[in-house]
Amino acid sequence: MNDGPDWVEQTRRLVTGLGQTLGSALRENAGDGEAAGAHPADCHWCPVCQVAAVVRGERPEVTDALADVLIAAAAALRSVSERASAAAAEPPAAAEEPPPAPAVQHIEIA
Repeated sequence: MNDGPDWVEQTRRLVTGLGQTLGSALRENAGDGEAAGAHPADCHWCPVCQVAAVVRGERPEVTDALADVLIAAAAALRSVSERASAAAAEPPAAAEEPPPAPAVQHIEIA
């Protein structure tokens, strides 16, 4: 039986690849943005600039934290899928029938 791809390694490769691709695109367009009224290079409070800094690789601690979150999510998905496949492989348990109801019921009258 094929265990499938290693999701943790694929997630790590995806994050690394996206960071490199988007980082290089942002570096190429950095000169054009200032002419169009973009934020200065030393902007540290704008969320857009913060995300761009993470993508460019200027904030490795945030990139590492994001990779850790993605790895944990991949591990959780893997464990859920393993439980589901194990449950599907087990034969269903025979359902126990409740005892039959008595034919006559005793009712006390004051």
